[in-house]
Amino acid sequence: MTIHVWQRIAVRAGSAVWRVRGSVLLGGIMLSAIGAYALFFEPVPSSAGLPVASSSTGHDCADTVMAALAGSPGVQQQAYQCMDSTFQQRVTEQQFTTQLQTTGGGRGPITKVERVANYDAPSGTTLVYYAVDTSSQQSLGFVVYLGTDGKVLTIE
Repeated sequence: MTIHVWQRIAVRAGSAVWRVRGSVLLGGIMLSAIGAYALFFEPVPSSAGLPVASSSTGHDCADTVMAALAGSPGVQQQAYQCMDSTFQQRVTEQQFTTQLQTTGGGRGPITKVERVANYDAPSGTTLVYYAVDTSSQQSLGFVVYLGTDGKVLTIE
């Protein structure tokens, strides 16, 4: 009875796999877990693809104010609450909403907002950098300054 080369290779490979079956099983389980995570994990969508602050999503006030600036519906009140108290003393919520609606300035509506980077200053404040695209194919940059309490101090 003649055993062909391929049959011998298959028998030897099978016996080698059998000797390390624990490692192969563990690897298969880990690979299945990673595949299931990648297949079933879906990030929580925010309004119009723009981030909105909430305690469950982990976004901060900078994200909320940028979402309001981009015109996401229903976040103007949250954005106003994210502004520093000195700003709230100078500007009413209605004035703030009006300012948000008129910030287009001929650039067209904002179509994409992406948080680019954070910088934690030694003073305890945080600078958050954003890249923004408008419907008129213009790209802009914004810097949101957050105070030590996480409230928005200013936007440039």
